[in-house]
Amino acid sequence: MTFTSEMEQIINDSIMPHELNVTWNDIIGMESVKDKLNETLILPHLRPDLFTDLRSPTRGILLYGPPGNGKTMIAKAVAS
Repeated sequence: MTFTSEMEQIINDSIMPHELNVTWNDIIGMESVKDKLNETLILPHLRPDLFTDLRSPTRGILLYGPPGNGKTMIAKAVAS
């Protein structure tokens, strides 16, 4: 089995979700986290001309905390 056929199998077997139906409005509370993620991830993607040289966007974000505090929900909202 080749790498591409394995990837096709993963996608076709619905291991990976085809649609992420999570929006920012689905996340209640955590306004400061949503604001920081908007500034850090979404604005540089929408306006790359503003984030050049010293204002370059971050390369990644670490979401941490106890189970059940919304890390996965936030990641899905960012991805969608």
